Amino acid sequence: MWYPYLILSMADTTSPMYVKRDVHSIIIDAGVHKVFHEWGLKEYPGGYKTWIHKMANFYNNVKHVVKNTWVVIPDYPSDYPNNPISDNVERTIRNIQYALDSYPDVKWIIPLQGKPNSIQSISNTIKKLSDLGLLKSDYIAVAPTCVSKSVDFLKRLAFTVRHLLRDKKIHMFGVTARVWKDISRHVDSTDTITSNFYCLAYIGKRCSTPREHVLGWIAFIYKMFRDGYITKDVYEKALQSVKINIGIREFESIMHLLKTKNVDVSD
Repeated sequence: MWYPYLILSMADTTSPMYVKRDVHSIIIDAGVHKVFHEWGLKEYPGGYKTWIHKMANFYNNVKHVVKNTWVVIPDYPSDYPNNPISDNVERTIRNIQYALDSYPDVKWIIPLQGKPNSIQSISNTIKKLSDLGLLKSDYIAVAPTCVSKSVDFLKRLAFTVRHLLRDKKIHMFGVTARVWKDISRHVDSTDTITSNFYCLAYIGKRCSTPREHVLGWIAFIYKMFRDGYITKDVYEKALQSVKINIGIREFESIMHLLKTKNVDVSD
């Protein structure tokens, strides 16, 4: 398997195909980007209770394959320009209360919602959750961070959340790669959908099939290495993992396609 650490979207019907025993860790995400940005909805399909129930069921199936599986309680963004949700914090807290009460055996990740580029709003949310006794999980996820390109804001936010939640594992949703090095001392994990867009230059569309995801992933990690966001050792280990898991012939075929598009991925 070329992805030892997976984040799977509840809104992506292909997610189950990536669940393999050699995966080290999985985070099941509510699918915020697709539901609220791409689909433009104001609520999860079927309502929040239905969505939470579906996520709990998916978790119960996945945990038997990958023990280290976590689930993000469905939250609501306020930072998508095409679909702002003004009461996102209140609705997210409602979901947290419902999920913890209704499905206590699920390994939930508690989402911290707030307002765009506002550290104070996140601090306020942490206090509210603490006062309500809802910071029960060992794993916390920080938003809104996907849309922001402010390196200074993201660095200060990571520092603030770590200071307030010293004993928790912290995930930051979809932060720009430009801040990875700066936040690495404060957070335990992040995620990115950026590699899905790397297929556009080669096949004219976003990555969708397993082979396309490999192509996009290789192009993405090469750029991260070239631009100094990951080390050469990490890059080479990632390539070796891909080669082992998809086979030399398929690996060389994809590498050849990348090189014909003038992407030298062999540094």
